[in-house]
Amino acid sequence: MKITIQESISQVVPNCRLGYLTINDVVVKGTPPALSQEFNRLQIEVGQAYNMDLLPKLPRILAVRNMYKKLHFDPSRYRPASEALVRRVLQKKNLYYVNSAVDVNNYCSIKFLLPFGLYDLEQIVGDCSYRLATEGYYTSIAGKTVSTDDKPFLTDSLGVFGNPTADSRRTAVTLATRKLLAVVYADESVSTAELNNVLDFAADMFVCYNGGTVTGKHIVNAKE
Repeated sequence: MKITIQESISQVVPNCRLGYLTINDVVVKGTPPALSQEFNRLQIEVGQAYNMDLLPKLPRILAVRNMYKKLHFDPSRYRPASEALVRRVLQKKNLYYVNSAVDVNNYCSIKFLLPFGLYDLEQIVGDCSYRLATEGYYTSIAGKTVSTDDKPFLTDSLGVFGNPTADSRRTAVTLATRKLLAVVYADESVSTAELNNVLDFAADMFVCYNGGTVTGKHIVNAKE
């Protein structure tokens, strides 16, 4: 399985890039106490470092929002996953603990202020492309029917399954998942070295709390 960035994205965001990991033989379980404790520490750090007034002015938040705007994807209506998670922390709303894989994904998204997507690799058919989707609908993880019209999406042979805001129920990671695809939707300001470091950190976290073996680490550039 490989991921490419289609021209519908690259023409608008020429320096767009994605980083992704594939991890096999994982054992997804309920949130381990050690991960819960680590997550709590991160939330305390975020609460001390940021506030609701500062959040929209952070360079990384601004860069991701700018990427959304170039794609005509309103970041105020469709918040990047990373920003939405940090806002919940700052508003002192409880984060949803889902399972040992999804929680790691959310942890990394908050830590690096970048949208992360996590998918059950065995539910993905064929190669994938990141593109502006045509008119249609999909069922989100929350069970809502969401329009795909002119929004950026990862797609496989069966259709859309993920974007930087909300993913499809079809590829949701559950306790039955044994292979993971983790995707970082990097903004244009993220360097290759920085994205490599983000992927390495995420890979270590996923394996630490879910076991398994990292079978691939890739960075895809829009110009490739």
